Amino acid sequence: MGTRKIVMFGSTGLLLAGILLAPAWQAQGELERGHELYKTHCASCHGDDGKGVQGVKAATLNNEGLLKAASDEYLLTSIRMGRPSLEKNAMPHFDAQKLPDEKVSLIIKNIRSWHPEIPAPVEKGEKVAGDPVKGEAYYKTACAACHGQKGEGGIGAALLDPGFLNSASDEFILHSITSGRPGTNMPPYPDSQDIRNVVSFLRNKQVPYDPAAKKEAGKAESKDKAAADGEKSKN
Repeated sequence: MGTRKIVMFGSTGLLLAGILLAPAWQAQGELERGHELYKTHCASCHGDDGKGVQGVKAATLNNEGLLKAASDEYLLTSIRMGRPSLEKNAMPHFDAQKLPDEKVSLIIKNIRSWHPEIPAPVEKGEKVAGDPVKGEAYYKTACAACHGQKGEGGIGAALLDPGFLNSASDEFILHSITSGRPGTNMPPYPDSQDIRNVVSFLRNKQVPYDPAAKKEAGKAESKDKAAADGEKSKN
C-alpha cells in the first residue's frame, strides 16, 4: 500500500473519529458552560454543589426527590418567577433578557448532571381532584409545623409563595409530597385523598403573578415615597 493511501485512510479515520466524538465533546462543553452559569447566577444561595449554603434559605437542588418531581418546565418557570415572598432571602426572578432560555437550559443540564440516572419527568397536565376545605384542615395538621400556618414557610418551603404556585403543577406538588425530600425533614407521604385535598387547597390559593409588573410597581412605590419624604422635609 502506497504512502498516499496510508495517509488517506489515516485522515479518513481521524475524520470519522471526530464525527463520532463530536456529540460527546458538545455535551461536555454544554455541561461546563452550564456549571459556569450556575456558579454565576445560582451558587451563592443554592451552593456550588446544589446542596445549599448555611444560613441561606433556598431550595436544595441536588436532591433526588426534587429531581424526580421537577420537570424542566418547572425549573425554567421557577427561574423566571423567582420566590418573592421570602423577604430578605427572596429569590429574584430572571427574565429572558437577563438570562435567555438557551442559558437557562444549560443551567438545568448542570442541575440534572448531579443525578444523571434520574430522567427528567414529563408532565401530562393532569389536575388533582380534591376538596380545598378539607385540604386546609389536613394541611394545618400535617404540614403547617414546617411550612407555616399560612404557607409562609419555616423549616420547609413557602408553599403559598406566588412564584412557587405559578411554577408548580398539580403533578409536581403531588409527586413532591409522595416522594418527600431525602436527606431533609420532608418525609414521603402515601398518596391518599387527604394529600390530594392538600394539593387542591394549595391550588385554590394561587393568584396571577407577574414578576416584571411587581418590580415596576415597587419602583413606582419607592418614587412616591421619596417624593412624599421630600415634601415633608420642606415643611
